[in-house]
Amino acid sequence: MEKYILTPKLRNSYDGSIKPRRDISDILTSKLLFQKINYPMYNSQLTEFPDINNKVIDAVEPNSVIYFQYPLYITSDFQIDLIRKAHMKQCAVIAIVHDINSLRGLDNTLEKDIELLNQFDVITLPSKLAREVLTNAGLKVPVVIQKDPFDFLTNTPINYPTFSHTVNYAGNISFTKAGFLGNINDVYMHIFGSNLDFTLPKNLEYMGQLDNDKLISKLNTGYGLLWDSDGTGNTTFKTYEKYNWQYKLSLYLASGIIPIADTNSNVGTWLKNNNCGLTLGILEELDSTIIAISKSQYEQLQDNIRIQQHRLREGYYTKELISRIEYELNKIF
Repeated sequence: MEKYILTPKLRNSYDGSIKPRRDISDILTSKLLFQKINYPMYNSQLTEFPDINNKVIDAVEPNSVIYFQYPLYITSDFQIDLIRKAHMKQCAVIAIVHDINSLRGLDNTLEKDIELLNQFDVITLPSKLAREVLTNAGLKVPVVIQKDPFDFLTNTPINYPTFSHTVNYAGNISFTKAGFLGNINDVYMHIFGSNLDFTLPKNLEYMGQLDNDKLISKLNTGYGLLWDSDGTGNTTFKTYEKYNWQYKLSLYLASGIIPIADTNSNVGTWLKNNNCGLTLGILEELDSTIIAISKSQYEQLQDNIRIQQHRLREGYYTKELISRIEYELNKIF
């Protein structure tokens, strides 16, 4: 039985949407002998998808397993067409779910997400809470909970970050995602990323947009903040933190700095359970929280992070997730 993984035919972006998909594909092909299927994700305007789907299915062996990386950011009709044709060839179809856009407040409705996810044989979801919300809304497909962060492949040397009160923030820094930064005036921060469209306070230093390897080398001191909010009371992105795995966590762990997240977020729960970072009830606690951490406490946290740093760089959690998916799949077929 062959195993296939759909892979985006795009270069890396800076917003963390493509690299985790590329990394999963690279881990599965290099370590678990999957075959890669390059697929034109992120383009809903293409008209040749039926022909593309036919070519994909023609190249797939019968009775195989095809892994999607959801969402593909193409129309649901084309995705359902590919799943249907795979099933006609007696193939199982799995969805590794990166995001649930309806819960992010984007274009999809929850019903549309569930309609598509129910076409798969098994799916992953990033949290028990996400499974609860989707199941209550009609999700029927078997679910494997992703218990740990996405892996982060890099060839950069291992960082040994220095103790400091500097807080780093990296990613999409448009106002809708990071406008809260405009309200921080008591902490020194390094800000990395793209789409900056508002004025940062003087205590926040914009460091530019860097590719992943250069960025990791710059994340070499202090902490890494995980927080999504425009800072005006619009809670859509903030609420989504309860459900998902923020890819910033993987970046920070691969760099070796101490993550800081919302206590009530999915990431915050994981940090507490693994003693791998700090959590905040409200953002206003940021300054007092980092000031309270001594150098010896920082180094103790780093000992735990060092384990995670190696795991994420080696594809440990992807392999563990695939093992659990295959266990679930064997119960069905």
